[in-house]
Amino acid sequence: MKPAAMALAGLLFYAVLTLSVEERWAWSAFQIGIFALAGWRAMQPYGFRVPAALAPLALATAWPHIQLALGTSFCRGETWNAALNWGTFFLVFALAGEILSESGTRRWFLGAISLFGMLLAAVSTLQKYSSGGRVFWIFPSGFKDDVLGPFVNRNQYAAWVELLLPVALYLAVTDRRLRPLFGSAAAVMFGSVIASASRAGFVLVCGEVVAVMVTLAAHRSAPRKALALAAIQFVALVFIAVAVAGWQGLLIRLEAGQPEIVRVDALRASGLMLRDRPWVGSGLGTWSRMYPRYESFDTGVVVNQAHNDWAQWAAEGGLPFVLLLAIFALLLCKPAVQSIYGVGTVAFLLHALVDYPMQQRPAVAAWFFAVAGATLAWQRGRNRNV
Repeated sequence: MKPAAMALAGLLFYAVLTLSVEERWAWSAFQIGIFALAGWRAMQPYGFRVPAALAPLALATAWPHIQLALGTSFCRGETWNAALNWGTFFLVFALAGEILSESGTRRWFLGAISLFGMLLAAVSTLQKYSSGGRVFWIFPSGFKDDVLGPFVNRNQYAAWVELLLPVALYLAVTDRRLRPLFGSAAAVMFGSVIASASRAGFVLVCGEVVAVMVTLAAHRSAPRKALALAAIQFVALVFIAVAVAGWQGLLIRLEAGQPEIVRVDALRASGLMLRDRPWVGSGLGTWSRMYPRYESFDTGVVVNQAHNDWAQWAAEGGLPFVLLLAIFALLLCKPAVQSIYGVGTVAFLLHALVDYPMQQRPAVAAWFFAVAGATLAWQRGRNRNV
Protein backbone atom coordinates (compact mmCIF):
# COMPACT_ATOMS: atom_id res chain seq x y z
CA MET A 1 0.00 0.00 0.00
CA LYS A 2 3.01 2.33 -0.16
CA PRO A 3 1.75 4.17 -3.31
CA ALA A 4 -1.44 5.05 -1.44
CA ALA A 5 0.59 6.13 1.61
CA MET A 6 2.76 8.28 -0.63
CA ALA A 7 -0.35 9.87 -2.14
CA LEU A 8 -1.79 10.57 1.31
CA ALA A 9 1.50 12.08 2.51
CA GLY A 10 1.76 14.20 -0.63
CA LEU A 11 -1.75 15.56 -0.15
CA LEU A 12 -1.00 16.43 3.48
CA PHE A 13 2.23 18.19 2.50
CA TYR A 14 0.35 20.18 -0.12
CA ALA A 15 -2.40 21.09 2.36
CA VAL A 16 -0.05 22.62 4.91
CA LEU A 17 2.17 24.35 2.34
CA THR A 18 -0.89 26.15 0.91
CA LEU A 19 -2.31 26.92 4.35
CA SER A 20 -1.96 30.69 3.95
CA VAL A 21 -3.94 30.78 0.69
CA GLU A 22 -7.28 32.41 1.50
CA GLU A 23 -8.97 31.47 -1.78
CA ARG A 24 -11.17 28.39 -1.74
CA TRP A 25 -9.29 26.55 -4.51
CA ALA A 26 -6.37 25.49 -2.32
CA TRP A 27 -8.45 23.57 0.20
CA SER A 28 -10.87 22.32 -2.49
CA ALA A 29 -7.96 20.77 -4.40
CA PHE A 30 -6.99 18.82 -1.27
CA GLN A 31 -10.58 17.66 -0.81
CA ILE A 32 -10.77 16.49 -4.41
CA GLY A 33 -7.54 14.56 -3.91
CA ILE A 34 -8.82 12.88 -0.75
CA PHE A 35 -12.14 11.90 -2.34
CA ALA A 36 -10.28 10.55 -5.39
CA LEU A 37 -7.92 8.53 -3.18
CA ALA A 38 -10.87 7.14 -1.23
CA GLY A 39 -12.62 6.18 -4.47
CA TRP A 40 -9.51 4.43 -5.75
CA ARG A 41 -9.11 2.52 -2.48
CA ALA A 42 -12.76 1.48 -2.52
CA MET A 43 -12.31 -0.13 -5.94
CA GLN A 44 -9.33 -2.26 -4.92
CA PRO A 45 -9.84 -6.04 -4.62
CA TYR A 46 -9.09 -5.97 -0.89
CA GLY A 47 -11.86 -3.42 -0.36
CA PHE A 48 -12.12 -0.44 1.92
CA ARG A 49 -13.01 -1.62 5.41
CA VAL A 50 -14.55 0.80 7.90
CA PRO A 51 -14.10 -0.52 11.47
CA ALA A 52 -16.65 -0.03 14.21
CA ALA A 53 -14.27 2.34 16.01
CA LEU A 54 -15.17 4.95 13.39
CA ALA A 55 -18.82 5.02 14.46
CA PRO A 56 -18.71 8.17 16.69
CA LEU A 57 -16.84 10.12 14.02
CA ALA A 58 -19.21 8.87 11.32
CA LEU A 59 -22.20 10.08 13.35
CA ALA A 60 -20.51 13.43 14.00
CA THR A 61 -19.86 13.72 10.26
CA ALA A 62 -23.57 13.16 9.61
CA TRP A 63 -24.62 15.79 12.18
CA PRO A 64 -24.40 18.92 9.95
CA HIS A 65 -26.54 17.10 7.37
CA ILE A 66 -29.13 16.50 10.09
CA GLN A 67 -29.03 20.19 11.01
CA LEU A 68 -29.60 21.11 7.37
CA ALA A 69 -32.42 18.60 6.99
CA LEU A 70 -34.14 19.94 10.12
CA GLY A 71 -33.62 23.55 9.02
CA THR A 72 -31.98 24.51 12.32
CA SER A 73 -28.82 26.15 10.95
CA PHE A 74 -28.63 29.95 11.13
CA CYS A 75 -26.55 29.96 7.93
CA ARG A 76 -27.06 27.04 5.58
CA GLY A 77 -24.08 27.98 3.41
CA GLU A 78 -21.64 27.82 6.32
CA THR A 79 -23.11 24.54 7.52
CA TRP A 80 -22.84 23.05 4.03
CA ASN A 81 -19.15 23.96 4.02
CA ALA A 82 -18.76 22.42 7.47
CA ALA A 83 -20.51 19.25 6.28
CA LEU A 84 -18.05 18.94 3.38
CA ASN A 85 -15.11 19.56 5.71
CA TRP A 86 -16.22 16.92 8.19
CA GLY A 87 -16.73 14.47 5.35
CA THR A 88 -13.14 15.15 4.32
CA PHE A 89 -11.87 14.66 7.87
CA PHE A 90 -13.71 11.35 8.13
CA LEU A 91 -12.15 10.11 4.90
CA VAL A 92 -8.66 11.21 5.95
CA PHE A 93 -9.06 9.30 9.22
CA ALA A 94 -10.49 6.21 7.53
CA LEU A 95 -7.89 6.26 4.75
CA ALA A 96 -4.99 6.58 7.18
CA GLY A 97 -6.37 3.74 9.29
CA GLU A 98 -6.69 1.51 6.22
CA ILE A 99 -3.63 2.46 4.17
CA LEU A 100 -1.22 2.39 7.12
CA SER A 101 -2.35 -0.92 8.60
CA GLU A 102 0.86 -2.66 7.44
CA SER A 103 3.73 -1.86 9.81
CA GLY A 104 6.35 -1.18 7.12
CA THR A 105 4.11 1.24 5.26
CA ARG A 106 3.13 2.93 8.51
CA ARG A 107 6.74 3.37 9.56
CA TRP A 108 7.59 4.87 6.17
CA PHE A 109 4.71 7.33 6.52
CA LEU A 110 5.73 8.32 10.04
CA GLY A 111 9.29 8.89 8.90
CA ALA A 112 8.14 10.99 5.94
CA ILE A 113 5.96 13.32 7.99
CA SER A 114 8.68 13.65 10.65
CA LEU A 115 11.30 14.75 8.13
CA PHE A 116 8.83 17.07 6.43
CA GLY A 117 8.06 18.55 9.84
CA MET A 118 11.76 19.11 10.50
CA LEU A 119 12.29 20.88 7.18
CA LEU A 120 9.24 23.10 7.54
CA ALA A 121 10.09 23.87 11.18
CA ALA A 122 13.60 24.98 10.18
CA VAL A 123 12.26 27.14 7.36
CA SER A 124 9.52 28.56 9.59
CA THR A 125 11.96 29.58 12.31
CA LEU A 126 14.31 31.25 9.85
CA GLN A 127 11.42 32.94 8.08
CA LYS A 128 10.01 34.34 11.33
CA TYR A 129 13.11 36.45 11.86
CA SER A 130 13.90 37.44 8.29
CA SER A 131 10.84 37.63 6.02
CA GLY A 132 9.06 40.71 7.34
CA GLY A 133 5.81 38.76 7.53
CA ARG A 134 5.99 37.26 4.04
CA VAL A 135 5.16 33.58 3.58
CA PHE A 136 8.28 31.81 2.31
CA TRP A 137 9.80 35.28 1.82
CA ILE A 138 7.56 35.78 -1.26
CA PHE A 139 3.83 35.93 -0.56
CA PRO A 140 2.23 38.74 1.50
CA SER A 141 0.46 37.41 4.59
CA GLY A 142 -1.24 40.57 5.83
CA PHE A 143 1.00 40.55 8.91
CA LYS A 144 4.35 42.16 9.57
CA ASP A 145 5.82 39.58 11.92
CA ASP A 146 5.34 36.23 13.68
CA VAL A 147 4.58 34.38 10.44
CA LEU A 148 5.96 30.83 10.59
CA GLY A 149 6.13 29.22 7.17
CA PRO A 150 2.54 29.11 5.89
CA PHE A 151 1.16 29.65 9.41
CA VAL A 152 0.00 33.15 10.37
CA ASN A 153 -1.17 31.96 13.79
CA ARG A 154 1.49 30.85 16.30
CA ASN A 155 -0.89 28.60 18.21
CA GLN A 156 -2.02 26.70 15.12
CA TYR A 157 1.63 26.22 14.20
CA ALA A 158 2.40 24.89 17.69
CA ALA A 159 -0.58 22.52 17.53
CA TRP A 160 0.67 21.16 14.19
CA VAL A 161 4.13 20.52 15.66
CA GLU A 162 2.53 18.84 18.68
CA LEU A 163 1.23 16.16 16.29
CA LEU A 164 4.68 15.46 14.86
CA LEU A 165 7.06 15.78 17.81
CA PRO A 166 6.11 12.44 19.46
CA VAL A 167 6.45 10.72 16.08
CA ALA A 168 10.02 11.97 15.68
CA LEU A 169 10.89 11.07 19.29
CA TYR A 170 9.46 7.58 18.87
CA LEU A 171 11.47 6.99 15.69
CA ALA A 172 14.63 8.44 17.27
CA VAL A 173 14.49 5.82 20.02
CA THR A 174 13.30 2.82 17.99
CA ASP A 175 15.33 3.32 14.79
CA ARG A 176 18.98 2.83 15.70
CA ARG A 177 20.29 3.50 12.19
CA LEU A 178 18.47 6.82 11.73
CA ARG A 179 18.49 7.92 15.37
CA PRO A 180 20.58 11.07 14.77
CA LEU A 181 18.30 12.15 11.93
CA PHE A 182 15.03 11.74 13.81
CA GLY A 183 16.56 13.11 17.02
CA SER A 184 17.52 16.22 15.07
CA ALA A 185 14.00 16.41 13.65
CA ALA A 186 12.51 16.34 17.15
CA ALA A 187 14.93 18.98 18.43
CA VAL A 188 14.33 21.33 15.49
CA MET A 189 10.56 21.06 15.90
CA PHE A 190 10.80 21.60 19.66
CA GLY A 191 12.99 24.66 19.16
CA SER A 192 10.59 26.08 16.59
CA VAL A 193 7.74 25.99 19.11
CA ILE A 194 9.93 27.98 21.51
CA ALA A 195 10.57 30.47 18.70
CA SER A 196 6.84 30.69 17.96
CA ALA A 197 6.24 31.99 21.52
CA SER A 198 3.07 29.94 21.90
CA ARG A 199 2.54 29.52 25.63
CA ALA A 200 0.16 26.57 25.40
CA GLY A 201 2.39 25.03 22.75
CA PHE A 202 5.45 25.31 24.99
CA VAL A 203 3.70 23.61 27.91
CA LEU A 204 2.34 20.83 25.73
CA VAL A 205 5.55 19.99 23.85
CA CYS A 206 7.40 19.80 27.18
CA GLY A 207 4.69 17.46 28.44
CA GLU A 208 4.95 15.39 25.27
CA VAL A 209 8.68 14.84 25.70
CA VAL A 210 8.16 13.60 29.26
CA ALA A 211 5.16 11.45 28.30
CA VAL A 212 6.94 9.81 25.37
CA MET A 213 10.09 9.02 27.34
CA VAL A 214 8.16 7.66 30.33
CA THR A 215 5.91 5.54 28.11
CA LEU A 216 8.85 4.17 26.13
CA ALA A 217 10.57 3.19 29.37
CA ALA A 218 7.41 1.67 30.86
CA HIS A 219 6.60 -0.37 27.73
CA ARG A 220 10.24 -1.33 27.21
CA SER A 221 9.84 -0.42 23.56
CA ALA A 222 13.60 0.05 23.33
CA PRO A 223 16.64 -1.01 25.37
CA ARG A 224 17.45 1.30 28.26
CA LYS A 225 20.78 2.16 26.70
CA ALA A 226 19.11 3.23 23.46
CA LEU A 227 16.58 5.27 25.39
CA ALA A 228 19.30 6.98 27.41
CA LEU A 229 21.37 7.74 24.32
CA ALA A 230 18.36 9.16 22.50
CA ALA A 231 17.44 11.30 25.52
CA ILE A 232 20.97 12.69 25.87
CA GLN A 233 21.17 13.42 22.17
CA PHE A 234 17.76 15.10 22.17
CA VAL A 235 18.59 17.33 25.16
CA ALA A 236 21.88 18.40 23.57
CA LEU A 237 20.21 19.16 20.26
CA VAL A 238 17.39 21.05 21.99
CA PHE A 239 19.89 23.36 23.68
CA ILE A 240 21.42 24.10 20.30
CA ALA A 241 18.03 24.54 18.60
CA VAL A 242 16.69 26.86 21.31
CA ALA A 243 19.91 28.89 21.27
CA VAL A 244 19.54 29.37 17.52
CA ALA A 245 15.76 29.87 17.47
CA GLY A 246 15.65 32.21 20.47
CA TRP A 247 13.53 32.04 23.61
CA GLN A 248 13.15 35.74 24.41
CA GLY A 249 9.74 36.09 22.74
CA LEU A 250 8.30 33.21 24.73
CA LEU A 251 9.76 34.55 27.98
CA ILE A 252 8.19 37.96 27.37
CA ARG A 253 4.78 36.40 26.73
CA LEU A 254 5.04 34.16 29.81
CA GLU A 255 5.94 37.11 32.02
CA ALA A 256 3.40 39.50 30.51
CA GLY A 257 0.34 37.77 31.93
CA GLN A 258 -1.86 39.35 29.27
CA PRO A 259 -5.53 39.72 30.19
CA GLU A 260 -7.70 37.22 28.35
CA ILE A 261 -10.92 39.22 28.31
CA VAL A 262 -11.70 38.33 24.70
CA ARG A 263 -11.27 34.60 25.34
CA VAL A 264 -13.33 34.75 28.51
CA ASP A 265 -16.16 36.60 26.79
CA ALA A 266 -16.08 34.19 23.84
CA LEU A 267 -16.35 31.26 26.25
CA ARG A 268 -19.21 32.94 28.13
CA ALA A 269 -21.02 33.63 24.86
CA SER A 270 -20.57 30.01 23.77
CA GLY A 271 -22.21 28.88 27.00
CA LEU A 272 -25.18 31.13 26.33
CA MET A 273 -25.49 29.81 22.78
CA LEU A 274 -25.54 26.26 24.13
CA ARG A 275 -28.12 27.22 26.75
CA ASP A 276 -30.45 28.60 24.08
CA ARG A 277 -30.06 25.68 21.64
CA PRO A 278 -28.74 22.70 23.63
CA TRP A 279 -29.89 19.87 21.35
CA VAL A 280 -29.32 21.09 17.79
CA GLY A 281 -26.93 24.04 18.12
CA SER A 282 -26.85 27.04 15.84
CA GLY A 283 -25.38 25.09 12.93
CA LEU A 284 -21.79 24.05 12.33
CA GLY A 285 -19.72 26.93 11.00
CA THR A 286 -22.00 29.66 12.36
CA TRP A 287 -20.24 30.70 15.59
CA SER A 288 -18.83 33.95 14.20
CA ARG A 289 -22.28 34.96 12.96
CA MET A 290 -23.90 34.20 16.32
CA TYR A 291 -21.30 35.81 18.59
CA PRO A 292 -22.36 39.46 18.05
CA ARG A 293 -25.76 38.57 19.52
CA TYR A 294 -24.15 37.36 22.73
CA GLU A 295 -21.02 39.49 23.23
CA SER A 296 -21.07 41.49 26.47
CA PHE A 297 -18.98 44.39 25.19
CA ASP A 298 -17.39 45.69 22.00
CA THR A 299 -13.90 44.20 21.97
CA GLY A 300 -12.73 46.44 19.15
CA VAL A 301 -11.52 43.40 17.20
CA VAL A 302 -13.18 40.80 15.02
CA VAL A 303 -13.79 37.66 17.09
CA ASN A 304 -14.38 34.86 14.61
CA GLN A 305 -13.63 31.83 16.80
CA ALA A 306 -14.42 30.83 20.39
CA HIS A 307 -10.74 30.20 21.26
CA ASN A 308 -11.93 26.85 22.59
CA ASP A 309 -12.83 24.24 19.99
CA TRP A 310 -14.86 22.18 22.44
CA ALA A 311 -16.99 25.16 23.46
CA GLN A 312 -17.46 26.12 19.82
CA TRP A 313 -18.50 22.59 18.86
CA ALA A 314 -21.05 22.61 21.68
CA ALA A 315 -22.45 25.99 20.63
CA GLU A 316 -22.65 25.11 16.94
CA GLY A 317 -23.59 21.44 17.18
CA GLY A 318 -25.34 21.16 20.52
CA LEU A 319 -24.78 18.50 23.15
CA PRO A 320 -25.16 15.47 20.81
CA PHE A 321 -22.37 16.67 18.51
CA VAL A 322 -19.87 17.50 21.23
CA LEU A 323 -20.71 14.23 23.03
CA LEU A 324 -19.94 12.24 19.87
CA LEU A 325 -16.59 13.99 19.54
CA ALA A 326 -15.85 13.39 23.23
CA ILE A 327 -16.52 9.66 22.76
CA PHE A 328 -14.25 9.65 19.71
CA ALA A 329 -11.52 11.40 21.72
CA LEU A 330 -11.81 8.92 24.58
CA LEU A 331 -11.61 5.96 22.20
CA LEU A 332 -8.52 7.51 20.63
CA CYS A 333 -6.62 8.25 23.85
CA LYS A 334 -5.74 4.67 24.85
CA PRO A 335 -4.22 3.56 21.52
CA ALA A 336 -2.61 6.99 21.16
CA VAL A 337 -0.64 6.50 24.37
CA GLN A 338 0.05 2.82 23.73
CA SER A 339 1.37 3.47 20.23
CA ILE A 340 3.56 6.25 21.70
CA TYR A 341 3.79 8.15 18.42
CA GLY A 342 0.09 9.02 18.75
CA VAL A 343 0.60 11.03 21.97
CA GLY A 344 0.50 14.16 19.84
CA THR A 345 -3.20 13.67 19.14
CA VAL A 346 -3.93 13.86 22.87
CA ALA A 347 -1.86 17.05 23.18
CA PHE A 348 -3.68 18.48 20.16
CA LEU A 349 -7.09 17.84 21.75
CA LEU A 350 -5.89 19.43 24.99
CA HIS A 351 -4.67 22.46 23.04
CA ALA A 352 -8.18 22.70 21.60
CA LEU A 353 -9.42 23.59 25.10
CA VAL A 354 -7.59 26.94 25.01
CA ASP A 355 -7.28 27.68 21.27
CA TYR A 356 -8.83 26.77 17.95
CA PRO A 357 -6.49 24.43 16.04
CA MET A 358 -9.51 22.65 14.49
CA GLN A 359 -11.20 25.82 13.25
CA GLN A 360 -10.41 28.37 10.54
CA ARG A 361 -7.66 26.31 8.84
CA PRO A 362 -9.17 22.88 8.04
CA ALA A 363 -5.81 21.63 6.73
CA VAL A 364 -4.50 21.55 10.32
CA ALA A 365 -7.49 19.44 11.36
CA ALA A 366 -6.82 17.11 8.41
CA TRP A 367 -3.31 16.49 9.78
CA PHE A 368 -4.80 15.65 13.17
CA PHE A 369 -7.11 13.05 11.64
CA ALA A 370 -4.26 11.59 9.58
CA VAL A 371 -2.09 11.03 12.67
CA ALA A 372 -5.15 9.75 14.56
CA GLY A 373 -5.79 7.33 11.68
CA ALA A 374 -2.19 6.12 11.91
CA THR A 375 -2.86 5.43 15.58
CA LEU A 376 -5.96 3.44 14.65
CA ALA A 377 -3.83 1.51 12.15
CA TRP A 378 -1.42 0.56 14.95
CA GLN A 379 -4.32 -0.70 17.07
CA ARG A 380 -5.75 -2.75 14.21
CA GLY A 381 -2.35 -4.28 13.47
CA ARG A 382 -1.91 -5.16 17.13
CA ASN A 383 -5.36 -6.79 17.31
CA ARG A 384 -4.56 -8.93 14.27
CA ASN A 385 -1.44 -10.21 16.02
CA VAL A 386 -3.28 -11.20 19.20
